[in-house]
Amino acid sequence: MSTSVEIFPLSRFYFQSVHGYSPLVTGAAFLVPSLMIAAGTQIGERMATRTGMRLTLLTGIVAGAAGTALLATGMSAGGSYWNVLPGIVVMGLGQGLTWTGMWIAAASGVAAGEQGVASGMASTALQVGTALGLAVLVAVAGQDVTGLAGEALLGEITGGLRAAIYVAAAGILLSAFLALTFQRREAAEPRPARVDA
Repeated sequence: MSTSVEIFPLSRFYFQSVHGYSPLVTGAAFLVPSLMIAAGTQIGERMATRTGMRLTLLTGIVAGAAGTALLATGMSAGGSYWNVLPGIVVMGLGQGLTWTGMWIAAASGVAAGEQGVASGMASTALQVGTALGLAVLVAVAGQDVTGLAGEALLGEITGGLRAAIYVAAAGILLSAFLALTFQRREAAEPRPARVDA
């Protein structure tokens, strides 16, 4: 799964169907995660320079998983935007950090002439992972709500969305194990000594 990209459609459904937000208000609700993602990429750039890609990626993944779980915890039929805001903030920062580390990892060790291919493969993997992840989460969120109405209906919808977002948090955390497989730069083979003619 690609960090928390799959969460946005579920969050939009939660805001509009459970809380009755208009499209305009729902769009405004997504300003915070957009700003947090932008801030996360800036922090990630500095962090990657100082501590390396591996730690940046791991920090982003763990923060993204924690924020996603926090988002699910704050979801309720009778709650408000303020209940889910802490999760949105942490998730957005984690996503920005992760994206920075992901693109660095995709380009690491790739020859200059092959950078476009590496970027294209990473972008394709991101899009395919998002589509597959969203399909899984929609299946998890799907609830049989036949015959339900009012608070019971909203409660069932919220429960399904919450379960799907917890699954997303677990999927994000599992990707940390992939980040652990990246070799440290120091462990790479030493470059041959330069011989002057």
